[in-house]
Amino acid sequence: MISANLKRQLAIKGWILGILLFGFVVAIAIPRLAIMRLGEVGYGVYALILGFSGILAFADLGLEPGLIRGLARPIAIGDREELNGRLKAFDRIVLGVSLLLVAGCTLLMCWSLSAFKWNTFYPLIVFAAATFVYIIADLRASLLRLSGEVTVSYVFRGVYLVTNLSAVVVLYYSVRVWDGVWPLCYAQLLASCIYYACVKVRLSRKCNALHPRVAGLPRTPETKTKFWSEARRVSSPERLNRAIQLTMGAIERPLLIATAGLAMVTSYDLLMRLVLLVSAVPGALNDPLLAMLAHDSVRESRDRKFPLALRLTKIASLVCAVVGLITCIVLWAGFHHMLFGVSSRIPLVIGVLVAVVAAINIQTAPESAALIAEGIVWPINVKLCTEAVGIILGGLIAWWLRNGLLFIAIRYCALGLSATGFLLLGTKFGRVAREQEKEACCAGHQLERGRGYS
Repeated sequence: MISANLKRQLAIKGWILGILLFGFVVAIAIPRLAIMRLGEVGYGVYALILGFSGILAFADLGLEPGLIRGLARPIAIGDREELNGRLKAFDRIVLGVSLLLVAGCTLLMCWSLSAFKWNTFYPLIVFAAATFVYIIADLRASLLRLSGEVTVSYVFRGVYLVTNLSAVVVLYYSVRVWDGVWPLCYAQLLASCIYYACVKVRLSRKCNALHPRVAGLPRTPETKTKFWSEARRVSSPERLNRAIQLTMGAIERPLLIATAGLAMVTSYDLLMRLVLLVSAVPGALNDPLLAMLAHDSVRESRDRKFPLALRLTKIASLVCAVVGLITCIVLWAGFHHMLFGVSSRIPLVIGVLVAVVAAINIQTAPESAALIAEGIVWPINVKLCTEAVGIILGGLIAWWLRNGLLFIAIRYCALGLSATGFLLLGTKFGRVAREQEKEACCAGHQLERGRGYS
């Protein structure tokens, strides 16, 4: 007989996979409809705006993992004042940083386009507003998962996708001529606002239903400073990872163009799409894991809802990655010809290396979530720094030898070594160091207590 915990985990995994699949459908349907109205060149403006999404996503300063861990206890004990205060402060931070990032994106857009056009600029403002609303809504969705309502949070994400697609379809059939990309940006803003409203109402009702069991900590400047300092520390891997991704975006493809030509960039882009077979599903399955582990970490055994979350996520990630890896290797020969009508300029050995390393690297996600839930971040940062060294070293060697394939090989060898070392050694040493730190702290408290008695 299947236990209640196992049923809950299977339901969560089902919703995650369903939303992932529907997200793929939306990602294909919206560009298709937009290109039919705007044409290839007109859609390129929206593609340019979409390219700023990685920059605008920095508006949360990568604080979400630290906030999830830091707010686990206030939610568990029903401290509504603490929760609302932290959310308001986070919203102000995101708003302020968003305004600065929009100014930077505006300068980049003016530099990219031959002439400034208002019908190109104001969709960027709408898109930035949609991104801001989505960021603050997504944090509240994570807090819903933190309170135990994982499935509900994915229902609301499904509402976001349905609203976005429905708005584009309605505009496609009702507005025959689009004089810009504004319909796409307004559709995203509408979807983000509805997503925010759903999550906010649900979280408010959830918080109002909480009855404080113990008194919360007094909100003094010292506790406020300590909270945000700890949130920044715990979120440091997220910020470092985003910095690496932005660095990769800035140097990877330009370097390949300079050393191997545009055809190599096309082959590399298609390879990255094929490797999604390895990483997309495990990545989605790991998305809610930190919230579930943080939920259980501040509760007694009888109140824990997700005791099987880490184990099942590890198993599901491994199985999906292996199946994706085998599929990726089998499809390699005919993938480019069947779907795109071109031949890959990347040798099979490099393609296999990239796919194998992606399969290994995605296995670090469950362990990373478990370490962050415990407040241990240095092994993750060491792994990411090793990856960054591989990127820089590979870039310098590839530029010196004018060999783009060498850059791909060095970059993924470094990533594979860092991921393997993290899985074999990093998690073990991280927890040992944490236990030693706790023992030293307890010994210090006992020593101070003994001095007080004397």
